[in-house]
Amino acid sequence: MMRSDQDLSIALQFMDNHIASLEELELLVALVGAPLRWWDATMLSRELGIPKNVARTVLERFARANLLDIRVTEDVRYQFRPTTRDLHDGAAALAMAYRTKPTALVHHLAALRRRSVRDFADAFRFRRNGRG
Repeated sequence: MMRSDQDLSIALQFMDNHIASLEELELLVALVGAPLRWWDATMLSRELGIPKNVARTVLERFARANLLDIRVTEDVRYQFRPTTRDLHDGAAALAMAYRTKPTALVHHLAALRRRSVRDFADAFRFRRNGRG
């Protein structure tokens, strides 16, 4: 259970910095929930019901963000092993928040996406005299 509003704040900050979609959120929760397991894109695709190419793309992105360890076997496998305590704690807080307050996180994610689209559109807005 979430210990405090501070834990939720840590979870939301981690989400702001590392999560761009519901698929990414669910994939991270699966990885955090089985920290000793080595995963490949096929396994996560089956477990989460997402396309294999989406699982692979997310795994590669999380690996670049220093959230995962990589092992090359007959396929590339990934294990949840963040390189810093802050990354570990943020991911763990996010996974816990998703288990206890999923609706709040989904609404926050939707607000992030709306804000991102608005910021992108604003970048193309013509401005006169340096003002909008």
